[in-house]
Amino acid sequence: MPLAATSDSRLLALDCHVHFHDLADVPGLLETALLAFRKAIGAQAEDRPFSGILVLTEPQSRPSFAALQQRISGRAGTGKGAWSLAATGEEISLRATRQDGDTLFLLSGQQIVTRENLEVLSLLAQPGVTDGLDLAETVGEVLRLGGLPVLPWGVGKWLGRRGKIVSRFLAESRKTPIFLGDNGGRPAFWTSVPQFRQAKSRGITILRGSDPLRCSRRRRGAGSYGTLLTCPWDAARPGQSLRDALTDGNAMFGEFGRLEKPWHFLKDQLALRIS
Repeated sequence: MPLAATSDSRLLALDCHVHFHDLADVPGLLETALLAFRKAIGAQAEDRPFSGILVLTEPQSRPSFAALQQRISGRAGTGKGAWSLAATGEEISLRATRQDGDTLFLLSGQQIVTRENLEVLSLLAQPGVTDGLDLAETVGEVLRLGGLPVLPWGVGKWLGRRGKIVSRFLAESRKTPIFLGDNGGRPAFWTSVPQFRQAKSRGITILRGSDPLRCSRRRRGAGSYGTLLTCPWDAARPGQSLRDALTDGNAMFGEFGRLEKPWHFLKDQLALRIS
């Protein structure tokens, strides 16, 4: 069912788990993301304008968002596919505008690896959390820096001992806000995720992101899997608008994109292990 809208709201297409593997081809990535958003959303938008949002969840050693900030007012690409980057009214976001007027918003984030070898994403904050802290300390640091902490699903990472750590953290944690993350790399046959059921029972929001791998980014690129929100919107402060939408409990949520086909999932896992 299409999301309803009020007079002061806008449809947001959010991919909260994005990696820019090749900063030498930013126009190509933005072009791919824009097309993916349009294809994935399809009829759900009902010809309404939407704002596409990519949160760059890079490790601290690969500061892609900071690198893009250095390109403000620059233009990349040629002809209709040329994109320019501009500052917004906040430090954690950039506006990417295509020559024909299409716009995407790029938001700062970070991917962190905990002592338990679990991943935590920090959304809407500058990178600044050190790898190697335990899960509770990592989430605390994300919140201290003003970020929104997301625990993203990963192949094998929520099974066995580590799965019990995540489940116990969700059951015992009083840190708020906190989110879980699904991603487009999860195979369609992997339907049972106990932590997702646990989150739903506790009212914890599950956000979605593409999490494109180097080996899969042309097939499952940025913008191909994500969350739809209908909420108030300020294009000058997109990060704050998104933060408010995710934390005030009034946003209307939907989703878009498909899980990975089994053959592609197995192919990607093999490529990761021999690379």
